[in-house]
Amino acid sequence: MIKKLLFTFGLFIFMIHLQSCSEQTGCIDTKAINYDPSAETASNDCQYPTLAVEFDFKLGNQPFEINRIYNLNGYNTAFKEFQFYVSGVQLIRSDQTTVYFESLYPLIKTTSRRFSLGAASVETYERIKFHVGVDATANDFISNYLNDSNHPLYLQSPDTMHFNLNEGYVFLKMVGKVDRNGDGIPNENEAFDFRIGSDSLLQSIDLLMNKTLSQAEEVIQLEIDVEALLNNVNLQTDLKTHTSDNFPLANKIANNIPTAIQIH
Repeated sequence: MIKKLLFTFGLFIFMIHLQSCSEQTGCIDTKAINYDPSAETASNDCQYPTLAVEFDFKLGNQPFEINRIYNLNGYNTAFKEFQFYVSGVQLIRSDQTTVYFESLYPLIKTTSRRFSLGAASVETYERIKFHVGVDATANDFISNYLNDSNHPLYLQSPDTMHFNLNEGYVFLKMVGKVDRNGDGIPNENEAFDFRIGSDSLLQSIDLLMNKTLSQAEEVIQLEIDVEALLNNVNLQTDLKTHTSDNFPLANKIANNIPTAIQIH
């Protein structure tokens, strides 16, 4: 009787083992790029896309480069600096749910065009939303910045911080020179210096993109047109703004930001 029971138990274990061996293993997560619809047993090797955002800089129909001489409205013009902060990034899925990326404040410039959003899932995003500027929450920390090495903006770009103690972070900086004396050469004494900041000038961007993630590395390609930022700005007479010292000019440049940024 005991031998019969042992034989039955052994046969039962063998059948379970045989069945498990016949099952196909693989990634069973539909949000993974290596999802296997025929898999019956999880293999624990699911792979997911990594997602980044990248800006392409242009000036009208030309590539934008620092120190390159362009002809703008008939005057030779060169840019020495151009950079801006991004904050409040959101991705809107096809089911209208939202993915938020908090405490992310990348400083975008020609030498640093891309920032990572980290791991993502295989799904479709209909829109991307973000601010050009520093959101009010981070701006509230301005008085603590000089003594706070843990501030999120300090951690991400301690060497390129721009701020105004009364108004918060200068979130867009555009510095250059333009020929004003008619000799064809933009000189240092023919400079312009535009710095945009404060909560009131923060700009919200909302772009339709319909991007389906399916590859190991995915990039949302955006485009910023520096010429569009200068729409209705006269570089012959508009020389400087540090937000409040020439608010009408700062407001004019800030209001150009949404139309200057598009999906690439």
